[in-house]
Amino acid sequence: MSIYKRILVATDFSDINLLAAKRAVQLAKRDKSELILLHVIEHFPTQDGPLSSVFQYDIVPDDTLVKRVVDRMNSLRTQLAHKAIKTEFRITPKSARHEILRFAATHEVDLIVVAPHGQGIIGSLGSTATGVLNNAKCDVLAVRETEPAMQAD
Repeated sequence: MSIYKRILVATDFSDINLLAAKRAVQLAKRDKSELILLHVIEHFPTQDGPLSSVFQYDIVPDDTLVKRVVDRMNSLRTQLAHKAIKTEFRITPKSARHEILRFAATHEVDLIVVAPHGQGIIGSLGSTATGVLNNAKCDVLAVRETEPAMQAD
């Protein structure tokens, strides 16, 4: 019997997020679950305001950025080598935490897999993972970098 039918991995393409994705693949294979990789581009139009240096993307995302994200998602999907992986990405004027939680709720996600520290400036504080852990309506797995790496096979 499957515990999880739909697993969401929020990724920023960092090494710790790769470990989280590999852990999610193991669970998806065990439970024969659908796996969704989600990357959120936080677009806060700051236009040289006091926060312009803080946000990951402070310019209008263009086709080049979109193509780069799609390429990275496809590369990650190939690297994970699991047949039932979907990829999604969102450009949002809201926080990544908000978009991850909204996506999980509207797509009937049973489990969200996050890493506590990512590569973005805000993500390095752990605010996205903490926000997801504290506000998700489903189970959340926080993958720690200090844990021994598990094989994705």
